[in-house]
Amino acid sequence: MELVLSSENVEPLPSQKEDLIVKPSNFLNSSYKNIVKQNYTKQNSASVFGIRQRVKSHLFSSPTAAETTLKLSLFLALILLVFN
Repeated sequence: MELVLSSENVEPLPSQKEDLIVKPSNFLNSSYKNIVKQNYTKQNSASVFGIRQRVKSHLFSSPTAAETTLKLSLFLALILLVFN
């Protein structure tokens, strides 16, 4: 195996006028976000979408009784294991 070295007179790369890094186009710009927020607040609550959103928000905002009892029982079991 041989190593071959060659020397050539190479010109430097031309300087670039613009940066090579392309910034993202920000699809969700602030004006778009404002329009979406306005449309969301102005929605008709009698529509199918409005009813679904109301049901979802109610379900996710209040924990169920089974969830609460399960969390409480696990917490108490851990406390008993730690202090015994």
